[in-house]
Amino acid sequence: MKVAWLSPFPPQRTGIADYSYALIKKLKPHIDIDVYYENAMPDDKVREGFATYPIQLFTKRRQRYDEIIYHLGNNCEFHRSIYKLAWDFPGLVVLHDYNIHSFMQDAFWSTPEEYLYKQAFVEECGKDWTEGAQELQNNRCTDVLRYSMSHAIVRRSKKVIVHHKWVKRQFTDDRHVQVIPLFANINYQPTPEDVAAFKKRHHIDGNQFVISCLGFINRNKLPQLLIEVVKRLVDEGYPIKTVFAGEVAPDMKYLVAEIQSSRHAETFIFTGYQNERNYFSGIFASDIIINLRYPSLGEASATLMHSLAAGKPAIISDVNQYKEFPDRVCWKVAHDGNEREVLYEYLRHLLGDRNL
Repeated sequence: MKVAWLSPFPPQRTGIADYSYALIKKLKPHIDIDVYYENAMPDDKVREGFATYPIQLFTKRRQRYDEIIYHLGNNCEFHRSIYKLAWDFPGLVVLHDYNIHSFMQDAFWSTPEEYLYKQAFVEECGKDWTEGAQELQNNRCTDVLRYSMSHAIVRRSKKVIVHHKWVKRQFTDDRHVQVIPLFANINYQPTPEDVAAFKKRHHIDGNQFVISCLGFINRNKLPQLLIEVVKRLVDEGYPIKTVFAGEVAPDMKYLVAEIQSSRHAETFIFTGYQNERNYFSGIFASDIIINLRYPSLGEASATLMHSLAAGKPAIISDVNQYKEFPDRVCWKVAHDGNEREVLYEYLRHLLGDRNL
């Protein structure tokens, strides 16, 4: 079988890039795979193992393939052309996020491909465009959470893979939608020296309890909530270092500035984007991982899966797809107005008993 694989790949800074590379390595003995990339040429390790082509060449070459696999996520830079090709030439879509509304706005609104946004909106809200447009303000949907905008591409695709049962249940006709849970691949196994170097670099001593929030730090991960709870614990005398191990979203950089100019500056670490070695060293240096997502976009979390694979306790949101994780695997926080107190009690309990 000959397959076209359209996806981000390393060195692009997205978990989907690492996911795709890990998959094609395992599939290579069984399937003849051609890789299609956009913007950034894949790393040497990808090019040495696979035939790689700019995504602009796919249309002319598409008839060579028995199967076309498109990876769709929530980032305009990485998935714009992939979505358009998946619409024009339906194949198998791997949908990494249920709600892709923000992506659809950024990718297609006020462009020659605006029809893709309109079609997705009309199909999901069940109205014609004239009526549906009344729900737009300044040509933008006022509530991106109301419409996921993924139903149209799912309906149009021949096959769809999602990572959670909850996501599959959101589609009325889900006969062609299959659930394949997101796997965890520890791409780099840090040595004790790696972990020690990570702690030394960030001034973490052996007596401190390390709490980490991993990946792209956006508003949905509730960093403000974690910061407020940690401040309270530190003021009560608990020895804590909190690591935000990832790039900070532009609209959250004010939070970094506030922390760095406060009396709690030494409690919080903002590492910026981490390479593979430092990313996994940070996970293994952590005592607990905080992986809150609210509101959730129906995303699959590679950072959560990596943390669990590393044997780290995790606290997650009790919402949508994350409800699928058993309570014995992750402690959950319901977003009912009491989350600050619940998170505080969870962490205080863990701080009081390191054997947990």
